[in-house]
Amino acid sequence: MQYAFDWTPIWAHRDQVIEGLLTTIALSATGLLGALLIGVPVGTAGAARSAWLRALALAYVEGVRNVPLLLHIYFWFLGLSALDLPAFICAAFGLSIYSAAYAAEIVRAGLLSVPCGQRDAARALGLGRWRTLRWVVYPQAFRTIAPSLASLFSQLIKDSSLASVIAVGELAYQAGAIEADTFRTVEVYATVAVLYLALVTIVSQVVLYLPREMVPDFSQNVRNA
Repeated sequence: MQYAFDWTPIWAHRDQVIEGLLTTIALSATGLLGALLIGVPVGTAGAARSAWLRALALAYVEGVRNVPLLLHIYFWFLGLSALDLPAFICAAFGLSIYSAAYAAEIVRAGLLSVPCGQRDAARALGLGRWRTLRWVVYPQAFRTIAPSLASLFSQLIKDSSLASVIAVGELAYQAGAIEADTFRTVEVYATVAVLYLALVTIVSQVVLYLPREMVPDFSQNVRNA
């Protein structure tokens, strides 16, 4: 049996494809921002000397990442339906909270990878605890964890496809709508697969190179502090 490919329906629905791609980018970026806003403090607590801070961080990480992402999304969309939150916001909350658990572990590992002597040297120069973190520890840690953050962002982009179950118009949702309208299953999902591949590849490379360009050298930071 021969299959006759027909890509004209994809071109005819290009506006939906573009809309889905832009929504996927927006949802993934929002999810990453939320994951970092939560994950950095939690990861810092996980690397702290205080036992109760480490316990709280561990409780968050284990309690969140051991629950499927789909349930996180359903919790905000269905469990808290009385709040009448938009589907996009519910998906962003679910992605942020879930991904923050993994971001926290990445940050914690990065902080612990910085030699204790770096902290001691910074304290000897008169830097306080928070200035030591800001000027000495975080720059080194974030250079170290850049590949892991790139992997997390890549996974978050792919996880964003689960938002289609609550009718967020991202790529997977638009693919289903176009396929139902055209019955060109192979062409539709091949196109979406290529778009996901291109998007993940691009953002992974960007995240890998950003720390080298944006995070200043810590020794220069200490001299300027």
